[in-house]
Amino acid sequence: MQTLAPLKFLLLIPLALTLWACGVRHPVPDPIVPPAIPDRANPNAAALRDFAQGYAPGSEEARAASFLVENLPLADALSLTAADLRENLDHAFLARQLMPWGKTVPWDVFLHYVLPHRASQEPFQPHRAFLFAELAPLCATALSMEEALSRVGGWCAARAEYRPTSRRDLGVQAILDGGYGRCEETNILFLAAARAVGLPVRQAMVPWWQHADGNHAWIEAWTEKGWRFLESGTEFSALNRTWFAAQAPRMPKVVAHVLGHPQDPQVYRTGPGFALVDSTAAYAPATDVEVRVVSTEPVNNGDVYFSVFSLGGLRPVTRSGMDPEGQARTTLGPGVFFVSTRAEEGLAWALINTHGQDRVSLSLDARTAMPLPESMEFSWPETARDGFDATPRPELVRLRQERSTRWAPLLGDLPQALLNRLLLAGTRTPGWLQALHGASSDLRSWLEACILNLDDKDMLEADPAGLAREVGMALQAREQAAATGLVYPDALFTEYVLAPRIFLEPWSPWRAQLRSWLGQGFGLDLEKKLALLHNRLNELGSLRPALFGPPLTPGQTHAGGYCGLKQDKIVLATAALRVLGIAARCQPDFGGVEYHDGRTWKFWEFDARPQASGSVRILSPEPLNPLKDFGMARIQDGYLRTLDDLPWEETADGLHCALQPGPYVLLTAMRTGNRARVNLASFSVEAGSETRLHAGSTTP
Repeated sequence: MQTLAPLKFLLLIPLALTLWACGVRHPVPDPIVPPAIPDRANPNAAALRDFAQGYAPGSEEARAASFLVENLPLADALSLTAADLRENLDHAFLARQLMPWGKTVPWDVFLHYVLPHRASQEPFQPHRAFLFAELAPLCATALSMEEALSRVGGWCAARAEYRPTSRRDLGVQAILDGGYGRCEETNILFLAAARAVGLPVRQAMVPWWQHADGNHAWIEAWTEKGWRFLESGTEFSALNRTWFAAQAPRMPKVVAHVLGHPQDPQVYRTGPGFALVDSTAAYAPATDVEVRVVSTEPVNNGDVYFSVFSLGGLRPVTRSGMDPEGQARTTLGPGVFFVSTRAEEGLAWALINTHGQDRVSLSLDARTAMPLPESMEFSWPETARDGFDATPRPELVRLRQERSTRWAPLLGDLPQALLNRLLLAGTRTPGWLQALHGASSDLRSWLEACILNLDDKDMLEADPAGLAREVGMALQAREQAAATGLVYPDALFTEYVLAPRIFLEPWSPWRAQLRSWLGQGFGLDLEKKLALLHNRLNELGSLRPALFGPPLTPGQTHAGGYCGLKQDKIVLATAALRVLGIAARCQPDFGGVEYHDGRTWKFWEFDARPQASGSVRILSPEPLNPLKDFGMARIQDGYLRTLDDLPWEETADGLHCALQPGPYVLLTAMRTGNRARVNLASFSVEAGSETRLHAGSTTP
């Protein structure tokens, strides 16, 4: 048994957990490469051509249409109709023509910050025409862009409040239907609303806080006086006055996200259809950092990572590519950073302190991996000043309370867990009630169980009637699997066959979409089913990952034959297994899937490595919360990658989790004032065995 230092309690701040800005690999140098799904593979290619060719050649509208098509994320390229794209473009130009400030916005600013149809990774939902009709009369009499932004902020705050939610994004209409969203979702609504009346805006974020757990995203607005920041989800804080302004000196990195590739000297990285703008110096004292990597191997296209401690791990706030001489450069805010790069099977690393420094230079020797220390000390500046008071007016508090409980009187006869779930559905609650009351008695109990396995955002995205049909298909697949000898208890079936939620993909009726493809597999035994899926999955192509757009649904990955992210492949694999009645759960931390063979869980990967499983048990006399009381990590690609999605199971003596064999690191920490001491304990998991770690007490 390995003994670790006592786990310490960490304060968890429920902020957005948007990982894409630092979680996607973008090689250096940064070629401008669009998402290149071939037309022959894209079932939606004709719609895109119809849109792009629908405007007079050489016109501004034609140039704008080409810009959108060239920068479409993969999910949009596979799904957006010509009508959706035309509505967005035509109303963008209508606002440019009619709003007082419309034609004062430079063309390049218009293209990148008014025309785009999306803000982040939300599923696209048509919204531009509706929002223009709502907001153009409200904003037309504003005497300045600043005043118009204030009016947009008030309109949005009355319709959607900040509320911690799961980490995937909702679309604009779903946010309005629910009346709530986390910080990125209130941004999504604000961006859509502001752009609908011709106001140039973009999303900015601190990828990870260093003084607390989590991160935050907000709005940057272009004005004739330059870029200004503001908070969404409130009744509107004045430009450059927000609740988080007090935390600005603590921001380790600030990044703004842009659709396309603007002519902006602050752009420091580009990829398919996106650019990242470094806004750090606008918020915090900035330090130029230069790293020289010494290596026996060519280092061009390698990355150096700059990480802070947050949410149970050492989280990269940015990465910098190396030039042919092994030089990597970036700009950071004040703080202590874990700087790392790949060195053989481990890391070359160093801690740097940027407090009060204009420039920091260091070298990393990547010829030999360095052992990780037993502990590290991190620190950050004090707050600068009091933040803006974002307390809403009593009338707005009352309005929000009435909206959140509006349907409660009609839900009183439901079990409490089901009632709580339906209260998340907002204006879509009637559809759920109709599906429940219209279900047959033998189907209703399974439909209720399925609803309880949805996440909060499925209640705003799923089609209730379609979900009832999906439940029927799952029950039929259960019978077909049982005929081949694969039988599961109700609890296992409910959570890992019946459940439509897989990972972070938007909701979709994937059983109906995949059933015809898998029809020949229902009568096969388990091994033949796996072989059938393995062959199809190995045919999938891969594209360079992009920043914008949601992950693909299983049906989109199957129809297009390409993956934008590795998770697209494992989500399709998990869905396909469930369609065939096989209990499955995706393992994004390991790039594979676990399936249940009727006796135990087994890892299923897509490469030639033999299947192998181990596990870890963390013993503790007190309850433990992963990513709050501790974090688990692996060395990968030059940094210590935190494993965010492990299938932890509570046991009488602590926590248990299935893991692939290999080396791991357990991280625990204690924050005191403006410092954090992070303890690191390395351990290994062997195939077919359980590694036990004694955590001791969680009492600080």
